[in-house]
Amino acid sequence: MTARDLSVRMRDFEGVAGPRAPLYQRLAGGLADVPEVLDLLAEAPGPNQLPVTLLAAVHDLLLADPSAPLAAYYPNLTADPRRDDPVPAFVGFCRERRDEVAELVRNRTPQTNEIGRSALLLVGMARVAADVGDLAHLDVGASAGLNLLVSEYGYDYAGHRLGGRRLVISCTPRGDRPELLPARIPRVVARLGLDRSPIDLADAEQVRWLRACVWPDQTDRFERLGTAIQLAREAGVQVRAGDAATALASTAVALPVGHLVITTSWVLNYLDRAGRDAFLGELELIAQHRDLSWVCAEAPAYAPGLPCPPGMEDSTLTLLSVTRWRDGRRSVEHLATCHPHGYWLTWLA
Repeated sequence: MTARDLSVRMRDFEGVAGPRAPLYQRLAGGLADVPEVLDLLAEAPGPNQLPVTLLAAVHDLLLADPSAPLAAYYPNLTADPRRDDPVPAFVGFCRERRDEVAELVRNRTPQTNEIGRSALLLVGMARVAADVGDLAHLDVGASAGLNLLVSEYGYDYAGHRLGGRRLVISCTPRGDRPELLPARIPRVVARLGLDRSPIDLADAEQVRWLRACVWPDQTDRFERLGTAIQLAREAGVQVRAGDAATALASTAVALPVGHLVITTSWVLNYLDRAGRDAFLGELELIAQHRDLSWVCAEAPAYAPGLPCPPGMEDSTLTLLSVTRWRDGRRSVEHLATCHPHGYWLTWLA
């Protein structure tokens, strides 16, 4: 990917970060014009050449050493963060600790373990469960397996509440389709994760990387991540190591009871086109032997080739869809566009 392409990605991320992540918004806008930082991001493997890869790498080092001057700009690391331009301090940090940043950029993948997305996955899973009953949940790109606990969290869709109280996820629905809101939390009789590099919740460094992938302005996400980690430890969630493009069908065999629901949320953008095609081929292979459903929350622009409504091929919004295979025949239902962390969803007509 060229420096110009990476600059465009930084500009795009500036818009995505928006008002909920002003630090990352300011950094992305400024770093888009800094060649030495873009060169550092270019050291990531192709699918990982995303602004969040570099930002998480720097965040990880700051979590390990919050005495660095750059930490003064991070709301999760200081009680009174600086408000002046953070770009010079960020560039200086990258220059001073280039080897460490580059090592993380080359070898770490941004984790998709944002549990706010469970509020999106629940919408699709509940629609499937209304038709088929008990579910067997296979989460792809599961990281530490936190989104395997969809059925264990509580939810508040602007006053439409359901589920537990220990951790409640809020999501604001937009549009007039109340029939699409979950009437109840589905019964999940089996759950399993699949991830290329699973996070071990007993490993402090790996848990720190999980935290590093949270945007520093969003303290609510840090708090609920901590609770979700504790719930996952208590539940003993299992995540197998394997590639989404080659190990999906063999992993699904481990879930013989319940209707198989496969979920993905901001993970297929880390595969190249051939990998996504192989993933779709794995779904079709499973469908030759059993009915299944796929609940997908991905951005069409970053994951070309996935099912998408006409005209949305270049959209950077998260698209929530349910693809069903019944007796080997496929159908697709597009439900909503969404905030990438599940804060809101807008129903599609």
